[in-house]
Amino acid sequence: MKNLELVFGYLGSTFAALIFFPQVWTSFKTKKTKDLSWMGIIIGMLNGISWVCYGLIKSDPFIYVTNSILFVGAFLLMVLKKKHG
Repeated sequence: MKNLELVFGYLGSTFAALIFFPQVWTSFKTKKTKDLSWMGIIIGMLNGISWVCYGLIKSDPFIYVTNSILFVGAFLLMVLKKKHG
């Protein structure tokens, strides 16, 4: 049963961490970010920061590693939005 928990933990963490990267890639390729919401990007960054802090407090690498990567994706969207928006 523990192995099943780990499988779903890794899958969930991977998908959560990568949630912003398809949009980052599309925005990078097309140089179009007009339709991206600033509020959505900011919420994504705050979400990442909050979960990283929580994960560090709980000493849970599933939480802080996943959300560090998520934060990077949201940050990259912010940079692209600033540059091309």
